[in-house]
Amino acid sequence: MGNSSSSKRDLLPTVLISAIVFLAYGIPIVLGWFGFYVDDWIYIINNRMAGPQSFPAFVAWDRPHSAWIYMLTGYLFGDNPLPYHLLLLAERWLAVWLVWKILRILWLEAHRLVAAAVLFFAIYPGFQQQPIAVQYILHFASLDLCLFSIFAMLKAWQETDGDRVNRSWFIWNGLGLAASAVALFSCEYFFGLELIRPLILWIAICNHPQEKRAASPLKQLLKNWLLYLAPLFSFVYWRVFVFSFQTYQPKFLDKLGEQFVTALVDMGKRVIRDLITVSCSAWRQTARIPADQTQWIAWTGLIIISFLMVFGFLRTRKCLSNQDSDKSKAPVNSALQMFTLGIAALLTAGIPFWITQLDIELAFPWDRPTIAFSFGAALFLSALLNITLSHGFQSIAIAVLIALSIGFHYQNNLIYRDENQKMADYFWQLAWRAPGLEKGTILVSEAIPLNRYSDSDLTPVVNWQYSPDLKGYAYDYKYFDLDLRYQLYFEGQEAGTPISHAYRSHQFESSSDKVLALFYQEDGCLRVITNETRFYPDLPQNLITMAKQSNPALIQLNPQNGSAVPPASLGEEPARGYCYYYQQIERAHQLGDLETEHALTTQLLDQQLAPNDQLDWYPVIRVLAESGDFNRLEPVLSAAKNSERTSDFLCKKALEYIEEQNKAQFQAEFAEICKFETGER
Repeated sequence: MGNSSSSKRDLLPTVLISAIVFLAYGIPIVLGWFGFYVDDWIYIINNRMAGPQSFPAFVAWDRPHSAWIYMLTGYLFGDNPLPYHLLLLAERWLAVWLVWKILRILWLEAHRLVAAAVLFFAIYPGFQQQPIAVQYILHFASLDLCLFSIFAMLKAWQETDGDRVNRSWFIWNGLGLAASAVALFSCEYFFGLELIRPLILWIAICNHPQEKRAASPLKQLLKNWLLYLAPLFSFVYWRVFVFSFQTYQPKFLDKLGEQFVTALVDMGKRVIRDLITVSCSAWRQTARIPADQTQWIAWTGLIIISFLMVFGFLRTRKCLSNQDSDKSKAPVNSALQMFTLGIAALLTAGIPFWITQLDIELAFPWDRPTIAFSFGAALFLSALLNITLSHGFQSIAIAVLIALSIGFHYQNNLIYRDENQKMADYFWQLAWRAPGLEKGTILVSEAIPLNRYSDSDLTPVVNWQYSPDLKGYAYDYKYFDLDLRYQLYFEGQEAGTPISHAYRSHQFESSSDKVLALFYQEDGCLRVITNETRFYPDLPQNLITMAKQSNPALIQLNPQNGSAVPPASLGEEPARGYCYYYQQIERAHQLGDLETEHALTTQLLDQQLAPNDQLDWYPVIRVLAESGDFNRLEPVLSAAKNSERTSDFLCKKALEYIEEQNKAQFQAEFAEICKFETGER
């Protein structure tokens, strides 16, 4: 009967936890919004090129003991993004469930206090990188293992009776020790949770019935906690003295040795600033309204549904029945205990990041460390509301914060959905323009509007697209962001200078004369930048410089192995709109086939297609001017008159092409049109 009663009592919170996690993170997965982001591509291409067995070498430089999860998922999931997202969602749910089980052991009767903390942990809005599934399956696996280890320690303690231990004590502690070791050595993010382990156990001991506490609380603490120092000390020794600091250096310790007082003062300021960021600013940002008004209905609906669910749960008889139970039944105030534990968790969570002086912000990508603060921030906020608000207002405040946070995650999901769409548009346009690329090609660009990707993340996509059967550790192609790479690889270098670049276990070898420059703006057409097109307005200076050595001959217009297509995770070929014809016209221009250019231009205009960026009229204007189709040219120039920036450029280029055709009478006519369009008459 006891187990049946417990199962029924746990059912409603479990359902609520599942619903909240699904509303915040699961809906976009069901809708198929997500693909691969940021470093996801690097892990996936490594698995594709070298197989799951290659991950020990791949992760050796930063987390050498984390290969196990990528080997397992690489073998099971391959290139499909969906199972990675589902796994991460399950890991997130498990973390929330484990926090709930842990907090119920600590404060069994403080239902509302515990419920609020668990829900705040579930939807903590500081961390906004949940859609980056492949990269973060490691972090959440480590978090789950760490939380399970704490849960196992508490279960082992519950199995003791004074000085006596039984088989269950050994089993639970064995599992807990193993989980702690795997969690620590796999990912250092949750090191702080290990440091608050004794405080968690002490609170459990203090809140246990009197007959249990009679058996020396301190002895219980030491007997059930000291053994967990073994994996902790082993990790610290390995991390500091064996593996050392391969990636981020202990900058604070260096400063401490140079300027002791100044370093301490600066650290104090940093700690205060970061704690305000993760515990206050993170929640304040949830009040934002979506910029896209078309999303207001969905956003509002999610907020209303979430509010009603949480408020209804908090007003159940179970949660209302303990309004004063903390004070009347427990020997100490549960809210004060939780507040203290929350502060301790926040302080210990920051240690790895403060020692290395890593930025902790709410903007991408520096929101990454906030995941380590989510446990402490949730406890802190729940306790603060319990202490400062009356019971009637607590339910409202908790439900409002949860609802706004779910709405905030919805907005964040839209950002990643849009990023995936931009990524697909970018690489489909590249495929239309360049069916093939000569091996060794270095694609260069700048001011890339792909805000969830770096050039290291774009390199795998290029190789997947143009060498889908590539195996081994050497890339055929490279993508460089000139803002990061120009000075190192191209400034002052002669044509033909060897270029070598390595990232993790992957290498690339080529030379500086195998460069193809690209420029892309959101909602615009992808442009191949050459000496002929380097006069586009507003091109970044580095791209203008590189245009001189950008070689369109690297584009294979009729590749032997068929036309390249982007990875399947980027979706099927989109509708062939204006930019499709733009790329086809540019391909025909590369072949010097004016007849085909004009035929494509005619098709485009007959379908009444138009670009989002008026500068993308350029190849159409060039074709119409070169082919003498002035009847069509005039309305195109009129359509491109929306700004002086575009009109001046396009009119100038049109007049240049007309002059090349020795059409003096038309040159004069269009000179007058251009004056009118640019406001000179």
